[in-house]
Amino acid sequence: MDSITEKRRSSIIEELQHHEMVKVSELSRCFSVSEVSIRRDMRHLEELGVLKRVHGGAISVANGRAAGPPIADKDPRAEQKQRIGRAAAAMVAPGDRLILDSGTTTLQVAAHLPNELLAAGNLTVITASLPIVRQLGAHKGLHLIVLGGIYVPNYELMVGPQTIETLKSLHADKLFLGTDGMTFSQGLTTSNVLEAEVDRAMVRSATQVIAVADSSKIGVVGLTPIVPLTKIHKLITDSGASPDFVAALREHGIDVVLV
Repeated sequence: MDSITEKRRSSIIEELQHHEMVKVSELSRCFSVSEVSIRRDMRHLEELGVLKRVHGGAISVANGRAAGPPIADKDPRAEQKQRIGRAAAAMVAPGDRLILDSGTTTLQVAAHLPNELLAAGNLTVITASLPIVRQLGAHKGLHLIVLGGIYVPNYELMVGPQTIETLKSLHADKLFLGTDGMTFSQGLTTSNVLEAEVDRAMVRSATQVIAVADSSKIGVVGLTPIVPLTKIHKLITDSGASPDFVAALREHGIDVVLV
């Protein structure tokens, strides 16, 4: 992509920060390019998650998002994940440095961070998850660090050596860690080997590891391990969690929060 196109697309993003909607015809006149070129720019920016195309123009993702946090319509555990996200966000203090893992439950943590906390100017969020970047990127008072690496489209996630190397130079107060499964024999597990490598690097970079997972993940074993359960400090899950599993975690000194 040439520098002129890059500057034009950056200007479109700036326009969306100041207006609810931008129009193809007006941008075409403003930049002295064809409407076809502007539509191509908008299509590219929509693929990056920056805007949403509508008839005659585009709106920003922030303006176009429905009220309330994002949630998958067909997710049968949506309500539990929202409760978990709300409880986790309540544990964030001003000045905290956070790492937010990928996944639908950690996205709920991001979605429930209070606006006053995001606007305070002293909160740092580190993430390799594009959905979390889309959720938080419009908050100018937030110090958002986006980890680079190899992009995995199916997970909307950055992975690989570059991601891990960057994490080595960072430190966070709290890590909110997602998982596909939890057992005492295998610990926290996930379905993607590359994601597991990044998760382990996140654990090494955080003082406190807080797992966020609904109760359906208990007893499930994913493809590859992340860390043993004894490496986490806290689990936030829903009230459907097995009492025996919860009791065993507490016996190991792990704080369990049921919501």
